[in-house]
Amino acid sequence: MYYNFALDHTFEELAATHFEVISVNQSTYDANWHSMMHYHDFTEIFYCLDGEGHMQTNFGMQPIKKNSLIIVNPYVEHTEHSSIYNPLKYVVIGTRGPELIFPEKMLANDLFLFEDTDLTYFNLIQLILSETRSKQKYTSQIVDYLTNALLLNISNQASSLFSSTQRTKSLSPSVSLAKTYIDNNYSKQITLDTLEQRSHISKYHLSHLFKEEIGLSPINYLMDVRFHHAIELIKSTNYSIVQIAQTVGFYSNHYFSKKFKERYGITPKVFRNQYHEDPDFLEKFDLAE
Repeated sequence: MYYNFALDHTFEELAATHFEVISVNQSTYDANWHSMMHYHDFTEIFYCLDGEGHMQTNFGMQPIKKNSLIIVNPYVEHTEHSSIYNPLKYVVIGTRGPELIFPEKMLANDLFLFEDTDLTYFNLIQLILSETRSKQKYTSQIVDYLTNALLLNISNQASSLFSSTQRTKSLSPSVSLAKTYIDNNYSKQITLDTLEQRSHISKYHLSHLFKEEIGLSPINYLMDVRFHHAIELIKSTNYSIVQIAQTVGFYSNHYFSKKFKERYGITPKVFRNQYHEDPDFLEKFDLAE
């Protein structure tokens, strides 16, 4: 029997669907555990190895049991709860990459839920844990590849979409590199010189290509990304406006508030108050990514 498989992808498509692993942690709930609501500016993959408990978000409590896998997208406030009688034992993998979008039927309490019925995810996670313990020369690269395999496997099984893949599929390599860098590092100080180094072409050529392919200059696109994440924080957290400004890359609260009002017609504080009074008021704004 002969079987042949030809890979069908481009450099741009690979870059647009690549996830960078930030951390891999294994934990067990105990009596000294302090369940504090928190959020991250990156995606978390939460996998329950044993026990049971709940994942809390601002939208409610989600039950967790053995072989449950949860995707926690950036800026979703959450924490874990369990008991000492059947404590949660779990792995959390932090990643940066394109935002994950799954069918709404998999969304509960602002979390994406999957049941690992055939242990595909479990086996990949065991390989990841084994590799992190080995600490060999290429451990970081192998963990990175295995985590990407895990996320792509989840994506295949869920018929999900990578929002960034759709936007970058036809982009030139240099624009794709610059855009991906902005998407993953918007909270840092980014200039055209920074993007020139990342994209390997002159900043003048990059600016022209970026505007042609994205429809915005690199700096205006950066502002769009920052405001998108600022809106999410205003809606879903209790962080002060100063904290939000700093978190999304504005090092001057005055400048952030000024630009916010120019864009939306009201200050961040008024925006938050009106959203809490009537979430439907968002319909008057164009908040598309």
